Amino acid sequence: MSLSQTCLHDEHVKLEAKMVDFAGWRMPIQYTSIVSEHFAVRERVGIFDVSHMGQIFISGKDASSFLSYVTTWDVSKLSDGDCRYCHILDDKGRIIDDTIVYTLSSQEYMLVPNASMISKVFDWLNFNSSNFDVNVCDKSEDFFCLAVQGPESLRLLRQLFNLSVTPFNLIKSDNLIISGTGYTGEKGYEIMGPISECKRLWELFLGMGAMPIGLGARDTLRLEKGYLLSGTDFNGSQTTLESGYSWVIDWSHDFVGKEKLQEQKKSGFKSLSGILLEERGVLRPGLDVYLNGEKISVLTSGSMSPMLKRGIGLSYLDLPFGTSVEVQIRNKQLKGRVIRTPFL
Repeated sequence: MSLSQTCLHDEHVKLEAKMVDFAGWRMPIQYTSIVSEHFAVRERVGIFDVSHMGQIFISGKDASSFLSYVTTWDVSKLSDGDCRYCHILDDKGRIIDDTIVYTLSSQEYMLVPNASMISKVFDWLNFNSSNFDVNVCDKSEDFFCLAVQGPESLRLLRQLFNLSVTPFNLIKSDNLIISGTGYTGEKGYEIMGPISECKRLWELFLGMGAMPIGLGARDTLRLEKGYLLSGTDFNGSQTTLESGYSWVIDWSHDFVGKEKLQEQKKSGFKSLSGILLEERGVLRPGLDVYLNGEKISVLTSGSMSPMLKRGIGLSYLDLPFGTSVEVQIRNKQLKGRVIRTPFL
């Protein structure tokens, strides 16, 4: 099966990026090194091609009430220009995908699902739309998305567009949607629009000093902040409560999966926690976690933190913060400590 390519595929090849298969897409994992790209975003500014992400538009007189029903947030509380991170759940409260709701107007919204979940989210929205006067339209193939992230990102945005955007808000500029969002934990922006604009903006940002950043640094950046990775930290089996993201739930409204979450609140459950290695080593997804010699879980995410220079990982645990655990790396069990995320 052939891999999909973003509109900037040839530009990545020209920059001699290492290309890999990611969620059915051929994407750059790094251009120079993961560590140097990581530090570029933490200390200066980097640009990511995230055009593999989806863009699904919901419009109509019931758009607000519909999105309130199919997400964990009461969308009627959002104003024009607001962006809100939330979860889309199945009827058992399990996470189908995490997304940001972009409020274009009271009757028009955009969702950005993860690349591997575009079709599933689109089908789920349509399945649940029969009682609402809404139109659900997948425009993912028509849109690009660039993420400009880092302390100097605002300077570049002002120089190029002569505007600024506050965190979790958006501005429509001509045919572009520019939002104060990102996946790095740094000051940053995401720019979406028709594919015809993509290469021009990519070249302009590179010319202004933004460093191209691959998926490798994107993963270490988000992990340091404890951000969830679709398909890894949740894969259709975990609820929002178990993911540790209960803050994305507005309990004051009815939504798909609410009843199951309310039941789960009354019982004990494992939740996604951070593990910080106390010994020298690199954590990877899938490594076994032990407590007093007994295997209790596995890592969903794991890496070396470039900033902390320590191994960090995420795992579903039912343990107090501060508990000592061990992580199996090859034939050794290295000491770690359960901590509350973010790591940084």
